[in-house]
Amino acid sequence: MAVPVDNVIRFPEGARGATTELDRSQTLAKARDFMAQKLGEALGSLLPRIEENFLARGDASTGRVQRELYYRTRDVIHEKAQHLQSGLSTAWLTLCEKKFELGEQARAAHVSKVPVELQLLDLDAMEQDLAVKAIASRLRSGCDEELFAAGHRLAALCGQTESLWLIEDLIAQALNQTFIETGVVGAAQIELLHAMESHAVDAFGPTIQELNAFLVGRGVLPTLRRSYSPSAASKKPSSDTENVPEAADIFSLLQKLVVPPLANGGAAPVGLPMPASLAGGAAPPGMSLPGGASGQMTVAMEQVMASLNALQGAVLPPATTDPALTSRVLRDFRTSDTGQSLDYLQAVTVDIIATLFDFIFDDTSVADPIKALVGRLQIPVLKVAMLDRTFFSSKAHPARRLLDGISRAAVRCGPGAGHDDPLYARIAEIVERLQNEFIKDTSLFDLLCVELDAFLEGQETAADDRAVQAVPLVAEQEQHELAALAADQVLTSWLAMPLPAAVTDLLNHEWRKLLIRHHLSGDDVAWGVAMSTVGELVASVQPQPDAQSRKRLATRLPTLVRRICEGLDKLQVTDDRRLALTDQLFTLHAAVLRGAAPAASARPILPAAEAVAAQISSERIDCGETQLDRIFLSPGSAPPRSEQSDHAQSLVAGLRRGDWLEFANPESGPVRYRLSWISPQRGILLLTNPQSPRAMSVSPDALALKIERGEATILAVEPIFDRAVNRALATLQAA
Repeated sequence: MAVPVDNVIRFPEGARGATTELDRSQTLAKARDFMAQKLGEALGSLLPRIEENFLARGDASTGRVQRELYYRTRDVIHEKAQHLQSGLSTAWLTLCEKKFELGEQARAAHVSKVPVELQLLDLDAMEQDLAVKAIASRLRSGCDEELFAAGHRLAALCGQTESLWLIEDLIAQALNQTFIETGVVGAAQIELLHAMESHAVDAFGPTIQELNAFLVGRGVLPTLRRSYSPSAASKKPSSDTENVPEAADIFSLLQKLVVPPLANGGAAPVGLPMPASLAGGAAPPGMSLPGGASGQMTVAMEQVMASLNALQGAVLPPATTDPALTSRVLRDFRTSDTGQSLDYLQAVTVDIIATLFDFIFDDTSVADPIKALVGRLQIPVLKVAMLDRTFFSSKAHPARRLLDGISRAAVRCGPGAGHDDPLYARIAEIVERLQNEFIKDTSLFDLLCVELDAFLEGQETAADDRAVQAVPLVAEQEQHELAALAADQVLTSWLAMPLPAAVTDLLNHEWRKLLIRHHLSGDDVAWGVAMSTVGELVASVQPQPDAQSRKRLATRLPTLVRRICEGLDKLQVTDDRRLALTDQLFTLHAAVLRGAAPAASARPILPAAEAVAAQISSERIDCGETQLDRIFLSPGSAPPRSEQSDHAQSLVAGLRRGDWLEFANPESGPVRYRLSWISPQRGILLLTNPQSPRAMSVSPDALALKIERGEATILAVEPIFDRAVNRALATLQAA
């Protein structure tokens, strides 16, 4: 009888029984050492690329300070490459040892021993912490499945029932620790961390895969399967990418989109001329036919390139902003004499590129001026695709990376991009250089990628600087909100009782403010005195059944009144307000001492619709050169629970630093912001825009409500060309 495959850790027969724990420990130690070696090797392979990147950024930088920083960081990498490589291995081993030693509770205490408000005051440390978390976040986004598997396998070796191994955090912390111990600190450290974030998945993703293979090879959870899929919020896939197959050869799949109707004797797809080489019959993939039905011979690649070079120099000028004027370039080329004489693969390549650009021109998320600029890249992109077909399948291809950078810039430009937009101007410069300089050498794409990345990173740095200015203010507002929540929580039970109007008024206003003040100051003694005063005040206005109890009340009233007056003094309450409160309390106490019961005011009961109605409030605060727009739910309001609200909240929970959002603005039109920071206590999101002096802080509940109402949208960050490829594949799959 066959034994079903399970997910237990399997060891050789001789290792079972009493020696299992020992073998697990040895396997864990070997996995730790294996990962340390692979991480060092990965960093060693990455450092030359980082070094070249900083050199190019320094050459492209116009500011002296920034240029010197890039050059200095490049020199540090060059001089300390070996130390950095070995240091990462050592740092990984050190962090793993700490993880072995610390239990879950001890780790929690270790992590939280520094108060958050103190951490926030060290803005350099905050920026460093953001950069470290960004590396971990990038790894989670790009290696989610591999991290899940490796984390659970290591956890199983430790005898844990769930994964407590956050490998991405360990890698990010190890990198940061390596830089510190190697003497790479300050601005150079921050720049290096940001550079590592950009390359984290490419550099360390294969290492995580190797760790899984190492563990599987030793029988550790060999058939591990994830019982759930990543949330939509964390991945945020567009509808265009759902159910699209992952193919090793994208070209072969796209070929089916334009070839089958022709090969089967049917009509060509709408807008696509029939390749001359297919007019008399279809060629198998990878083969060229000698000519079309007209008997024309196919043209050599040199002639095709010469024709495309001539066409590239004759495209519309940079001032063109209408994508419709650039969308026919490849169609016109296909109907030309040269286009009709292309061999099979040449013709199919042109048709594929033309189809992909059609999807780009139909993409409503891209502004028309940006589409027009991208449209001017049709000939350079076609030349690249003809020269190197890995362009279709490799996102690391220089041309694909440049299109990726343009996509990220397009997200920032927004739908209202125009000639006066700095990003639009920079993209136009890049397109113009490709038009004028690109012949065959794709290194030009590499250079332009570096220049565009440097420009975008410079803008992000400026936005992050504004975020750093606003963080202390957001943290202060957050602490105030937490204090208000604490005060409301302790007062709720008292205010639920039937109390005289004067007491309710005092508790709702002055005493609530006093409790908030004591909570913010951290004065536990003062907080306790204020709370005991509330209890004594409420008791003092309750009916006293006999003379003895009234006598005891009379002896306590002077102390109670003195405490209330001291509280009013701390708040600097005006004389008129103080006199009104004390007169009302005197009247109440006099009635109780006479044996009468003071009149209690009933709490107003709101209709159900009003009780759950959520309102969004906002205020503008100046903090240095930055204006902060604070968005939050009005006190006492809460959004109703529904499937739509739950979905919106899950989207907000999945947001990560670097994500972009668009907010509706009836006056100025849609505005876009980049997520720069998330507060560690209440999850308040701090948003900035590289091209605006304004920043926005928005509470998670308020943002979820805006998303639910259609007043805010999380923007897709999938590159333009990738989006076109996915739409094309989805169209093919649906056919």
